Amino acid sequence: MAVKKMKIEASVINGVLNLRVSGRIWQGELASTFKWEIDAALAQNISTAQLYLNTEGGSVFEAEEAINELLRLGRENVKITVGALAASAGTKFLCEFEAVAYKTSQFMIHKPLTFISGNEDQVKADLKASGNLINIYRSAYAKKFNMTEAQIDELWKNDYWMDAAEAKEKGLITAIIDEEIEVDETTVAMMVACGCPNVPKPKTKKENSNNNTSMDINQLRAALGMSATATEQEVLDRLSQNKATADQAAVTAATAKQKSEQTAETFVNKAILDKKITADQKPIYVSLHIQDPANTEALLNAMNGVSAASAGIKETAAGKGAATGRENWGIEDYLKNDPEAFNSLCETDPELVRKMNAAYSLKK
Repeated sequence: MAVKKMKIEASVINGVLNLRVSGRIWQGELASTFKWEIDAALAQNISTAQLYLNTEGGSVFEAEEAINELLRLGRENVKITVGALAASAGTKFLCEFEAVAYKTSQFMIHKPLTFISGNEDQVKADLKASGNLINIYRSAYAKKFNMTEAQIDELWKNDYWMDAAEAKEKGLITAIIDEEIEVDETTVAMMVACGCPNVPKPKTKKENSNNNTSMDINQLRAALGMSATATEQEVLDRLSQNKATADQAAVTAATAKQKSEQTAETFVNKAILDKKITADQKPIYVSLHIQDPANTEALLNAMNGVSAASAGIKETAAGKGAATGRENWGIEDYLKNDPEAFNSLCETDPELVRKMNAAYSLKK
């Protein structure tokens, strides 16, 4: 099986930049991608990142430059989750940022490997550069493992492999996710290529389809604001709780809406019965009441309904329906000053109302 090209994915979930890296670190690929994604994130005021890392290592120079890009976000703002493998240059990321891993994740450190060729002077120069890299890595591992540099020299005389438990004990990771990570054929090929002593059996396509999820568990953890060490069951429980909360909120909102509509209709129906408004105005006032109950009720309460008879209407020589002092009132006067009396006048003295209508028409 041939080892495929590195796969790099990026997305933003709930204000967090999610980076997913799997495969060999080739020169001129990873750092430039990180730069582009981090530039875009910072432009959106996003300064935290979750990195999923599954790599056999590769170019030490490319890895170092990719680390420098991540450091632009701040060492404390980048969290790493190790997949099946973090080896060689891949472990250098774990020296710089907080990391967690699965219980079946594997780790490997060794002296940095470089390519040396050319004449005597070129070889000497390359050896000097290689020595500088070894010093950098030795110092980083010594600090991370809380060991002396001499102890690191003893440790990495050959490829030094660790399981998740030992990686946590040495301080390379801070926590272990209590799950077995699934591996595909590409990851298996990558592990074989770097000499991993414990190569798991890859899941078949059928097995993968039976365990397929709509979203990577790490993305779900990030989206839900959960710790990277949260178990799959805890994530599923949180999703269930969130759904129940959302369902309850929807029921509460629907109930409140229904109650608001019923209250509005009851109040407006009463205003119609009190002859404060007409039936054809009902939809308008119901809508107003739903939007602003207090002011709509105050408006309707201030209206005067039509009475069966008008107090203050006295028969006079000027007209039996006219009230004293209102002999010269027209329709406009009644509507402005005493619409209740005018409604009563329509019943008690329709002839007078007809004359006022005629006079009002002449004014127009």
